[in-house]
Formats: sequence, structure tokens, C-alpha cells
Amino acid sequence: RPALAMIGYRLGKAEHHQRVVKIAGVLEMVHLASLIHDDIIDKAALRRGLPTLYAQVGVKQAVQAGDYLLSKAMTLVNTQEGDLNTNAVANTFSRLCESELSQDGGLGDFSISKATYLRRIGGKTASLFALSAYAGAAVSEAPREAQYLMHRIGYNLGMAFQIQDDILDYNGEKSRLGKEVGRDLLSGIPTLPLLEALAVEKEGPLHDLVNKSKMTKLRAKRAITLTHQLGGLERADKIAQGYAERALNDINRLSHSEAQGMLIRLFERLSKRDY
Repeated sequence: RPALAMIGYRLGKAEHHQRVVKIAGVLEMVHLASLIHDDIIDKAALRRGLPTLYAQVGVKQAVQAGDYLLSKAMTLVNTQEGDLNTNAVANTFSRLCESELSQDGGLGDFSISKATYLRRIGGKTASLFALSAYAGAAVSEAPREAQYLMHRIGYNLGMAFQIQDDILDYNGEKSRLGKEVGRDLLSGIPTLPLLEALAVEKEGPLHDLVNKSKMTKLRAKRAITLTHQLGGLERADKIAQGYAERALNDINRLSHSEAQGMLIRLFERLSKRDY
């Protein structure tokens, strides 16, 4: 997210470097706050192989830390100069919270539509990517067309990133992910690989597994195997690639060659990640 903001800044005026550093810090604060709250909800002991704040200090202090980061971020936004629309920032925060509430309110419901899933990840992940890319261009007073392009690039990269992340929950390695494989499934969170596999199966053993009252480790392991066999990962990856291609098309429309090159390198790095 900060990298997207710094790339967006390249499209504007060089003298606004301190503005974009400040907004990049704001975006990282929001991201960290969302991770802290996610770990509390998931009761996660590890993230990227390290103990979570929740695991170290408990629920109360972790909630307070996340809330502090969000409030500090909004304070900094309100003192920001440039073309950045503070309503865009507030709306992104709202979408992020609404999507998390939607996800948490539907835990264990594996019958959701693909549209609902895409709307959720659009709010909780892609919206922050979009804001990051747009904000860097906006605070550096880049041309409006470049700001809009960066917003679209960020959104589509964010969608591809989250779908890839959800795929890794089914085929990653614990040593690389820094967390248990299948954690979303065990937490009752329906993601695209499973939804695609269920759409192929229509009815059968996978449906029977996810319709049980509680997802156990044994059921989750079996569900992951069936999701692989039904082609859920390949179908999800195809959708992720569609978003990635849209982002790349917009990257190629940018007139700034240096920013283009940086975005392409970031794009390639995200496309090849396995953690």
C-alpha cells in the first residue's frame, strides 16, 4: 500500500514528497489496524510466522492499539494538503468496516454468492489498495486522469491480491505462510476457491462437509482436498488473472515511463508470491 502511494506520487510534482510520505504512513496505520482487529476476530496466534499482538497482550490492549492507529490516521488525514479528498478516505474506512462486519456476521455460511464474496473483498482489501494508489497521485497534484487511472489500477491489483491470498490458504505451506493452511475455512470464512468448487459440484460430499454445524480440522482437510479435485483453485486463479490483466492494461495507459516500470515490477512481484 505505501509502495502504491509512492509510485502514484511520481505522476505529480516532486516538491510534494513529504506529503506523500505522510499519507503512506496513514495508509500503513489503517492496514495495521485492520490486521490487529482481524487477528482478534480470528483468535490468531501467528501472522507471517510471528506472534500476533492479540496473542502477546490480549484482546483489550490489542483492540485499543487498533483503535488508536485508526484515530491517529484520521487526525493526520485532516491535516493533509493537496488534492486528496478526505471523503474518499472516510468512505474507504467505512467500506473496510462494513465488509468486515458482513464477513463476521456470515461466518459459517458457505452458501453465499460469488458476488457477495467479491463485494466483501472489494471493501476490505481492494478499496485500500485503490485509495493508496489514488492518494499518492492526489497529494502530489498529478493530473486528474492519472489519479483515476491509479485508483483503478490499485483496485484491480487489490482484488487479484486478495483472491491469490485466499488461494494460498488452500495450497500454501505453513512455513511460508506463517500461519495454518486452511485457517479461513476453519474460521467459517467462505472464499473463492471453495465457492468455485461448490459451484462445480452442485451437490455432493463437499456440500455435506461445509453444511455441518462446525468445521473441524479433519473436515477442513477433506474439504481442501475436494476443492483441489473439483478445480476450485484453478477457477479462482483465472478470476484473479482477469483482475490482474485489467490492472496491467491501465498501467500501460500511463504516460509516465518510470511509474509504469515500477508498477510492472510490483505487479510481477505480487503475481509470483507464495506467502
